[in-house]
Amino acid sequence: MANGIEQRRVKANGIDFNVAVSGASDSPAIFCLHGFPEGSISWRPVMEALPEARFFAPDLRGYGPTDHPRDGYDVFTLTDDIKALIEALGVDKPVLVCHDWGGALGWIFAHRFSHLIRKLVVINCTHPETLVRAVLHFEDFQTIRIPWVPFFQIPWLPEAFFATELGRKLLKLSFTLREGRAGTMNVKLVDELVARFQNPDDLRGPIEYYREMVLTQLVPSRRAKLAAVYRTPITVPVTLVWGAEDGALSARVAMNSAIDAGCEVECRPLPGVGHFVGLEAADKLAGEIRRVLIDS
Repeated sequence: MANGIEQRRVKANGIDFNVAVSGASDSPAIFCLHGFPEGSISWRPVMEALPEARFFAPDLRGYGPTDHPRDGYDVFTLTDDIKALIEALGVDKPVLVCHDWGGALGWIFAHRFSHLIRKLVVINCTHPETLVRAVLHFEDFQTIRIPWVPFFQIPWLPEAFFATELGRKLLKLSFTLREGRAGTMNVKLVDELVARFQNPDDLRGPIEYYREMVLTQLVPSRRAKLAAVYRTPITVPVTLVWGAEDGALSARVAMNSAIDAGCEVECRPLPGVGHFVGLEAADKLAGEIRRVLIDS
């Protein structure tokens, strides 16, 4: 156990997950979902800054020490994973805190399983339906803000490239070049994250998230299934925390997320902070989460 954080192996939805757990068992429960290209260790600074909470932070399917199955990277299976993990861990109505790709899963999970959580806190992730619409209609240049998505549709090449020394350097730059203010990124933790990608299989799963989401938009039956999920409004309080210097995701587009969530969304901008909020402004993010807990 390092820094008071315990690593657990948990079987859920047919695979083994690594879950980082911290805090007293009788403290308010927070369930965290990380983004790309991260892992449970991304939440370490926030865990340390918020010792009064009970954190559960899994490495999602295909990431790090969690199993890397060949399939199951569509949003339906991924949100089933989250449900199965919450149930396997015996967590009673946690606050769901999620960032980036974890944020996309958080939005969808809340449409499907609002009854399993107390509140939803999304960090720098537009509602997926809002984002797709913005990409298709070129709203606020969103279409060209995420140029890696088309590259990730190429079979095997992206994961092979990013597992090279040059590829890992570019992954590191994807963190450091996107910080809100120079010198604020937790570079030591970024190095630890990037070092986990040593071979193509370490990246195949994370990149499959993108491939499967595009496929869901292209296959009519899958697109209709997801549209049906969105028709069920989110029924828990939602807070959208936004690092205001995020160049990849348009804040103007993100502020429309409430339309597709089917509920009111409280927006909390963080000036001077970039996309990876927890890695460059952990104290500010911990303050936002603490505020949500106090208001519960």
